[in-house]
Amino acid sequence: MAKALELNAEALAAAQPVPRASKATVPATAPKRGMPEAKAGRAPLQVRWPAKDVKAAKLAAIQLDFPTVSEFMLACFHDYMKTRREV
Repeated sequence: MAKALELNAEALAAAQPVPRASKATVPATAPKRGMPEAKAGRAPLQVRWPAKDVKAAKLAAIQLDFPTVSEFMLACFHDYMKTRREV
């Protein structure tokens, strides 16, 4: 247990060094947490879909060998826009 420290002007003036053992080390390869930074020209999009449609979209992305569901949805959007213009 840590010793009690009497608070006075001298104790408050000098900053106590933090022991190395108490500092958390983060490996260089540790994944960053939080929102990933947006890639150049990309913006996040959130949609609310029924659970059965989400599952179907994920399965389709896997079956068609897309690296991510986002890539699959972007391809679907582009195809939709092409066919919409032709009609």
